[in-house]
Amino acid sequence: MKARAVFLVFVLLSCQAPEPLPLPKMSPSDSSPRPSVLGHSITLSDSGEHFQLMEGEEQIFEGSLEECERVLAKRLLERFGEGRPNVALPTLGGLQLWADVFWRGGWRIQEHVYAGHFRLISPDRVREAWGTWEECRSVFEGVRISGDLPPAREKLVVVLHGLGRAGGSFGSMEEKLEAAGFDVATLVYPSTRRSLSEHAHQLAHLLDRIEEAKEVSFVTHSLGGLVARTLLAREGDAWREGMQLGRVVMLAPPSHGSVVAETLKDFMPFEWLAGPSGQDVTASGVETSQLPVPPCEFGVIAGGKNNDRGWNPLLEGDDDGVVTVEETRLPGLTDFLLVERAHTFIMRAPEVVGATVRFLLAGKFQAAGD
Repeated sequence: MKARAVFLVFVLLSCQAPEPLPLPKMSPSDSSPRPSVLGHSITLSDSGEHFQLMEGEEQIFEGSLEECERVLAKRLLERFGEGRPNVALPTLGGLQLWADVFWRGGWRIQEHVYAGHFRLISPDRVREAWGTWEECRSVFEGVRISGDLPPAREKLVVVLHGLGRAGGSFGSMEEKLEAAGFDVATLVYPSTRRSLSEHAHQLAHLLDRIEEAKEVSFVTHSLGGLVARTLLAREGDAWREGMQLGRVVMLAPPSHGSVVAETLKDFMPFEWLAGPSGQDVTASGVETSQLPVPPCEFGVIAGGKNNDRGWNPLLEGDDDGVVTVEETRLPGLTDFLLVERAHTFIMRAPEVVGATVRFLLAGKFQAAGD
């Protein structure tokens, strides 16, 4: 039994983690078409001929949209500053110590899980500012008016990685989705540091701050599928008023909990490595057993060998090395696809990338006539 447990621990890709702290408070969001920025908003004037910059109920400036944006950026920098002294150096993008709390055009603001400070990261993973939320948000407004942001698209795809992973594993998937006309937010969440409900809380606040998107879909890997389902089970989030829900594609999700996690749940190294989410994803976990299915069209792509043995001799039936094919299935799914791929890199397989794009566009994994 001990040898089996050790083997299964190393199957899971994760990082050593101390006990997580309570989830930090997020800034309140606004359900208006353009969420307020640190107490400021830009709206059409009563005449409809100009825009006006408001601080609360007080009008600060009236003019064109571009003029209001420039005044807002200057005002925020004067009030909140540019953060702590910064050397613009590349980062690893997040991994297990950072949580994305804002995203726009590849730029993101991340919050440190333990220290509670924030940093502004460019699309090429360079830290452009760090300090408080207000400071990083103020610096981003300067980026907004610089013209460096790509035009936002109406359809957004949120990509969620699995346990112990990071968004970089979705490189080719992101490229194909963008080519198909989607904005793609490949988000970072501290998968081994917080619980499913805390991950969903983080993502709900991030979506509350999304401005231009009219529709949001999700592509997930492994644990990310449970995070998305937890998010979609929440009620009263502001983003649901401003955005329609598109489709969901889950790659190798432990839909009913993981036998691997169930076997290891009381094994101390697994508890250290996988953190609260490792307990949530067990087959007997309350979080998993009570999750409803997504309230939209959704499809599942499972990995396996298309036989009764699979990749992992310690699992019963067909499997991808970590999750069995049967563990991935959910009632009410729109489409299902089995590919001969292992769990860890299933999202990189060309046939998986193509099927995912087709499903988000048309609700089917296979093209007509295939």
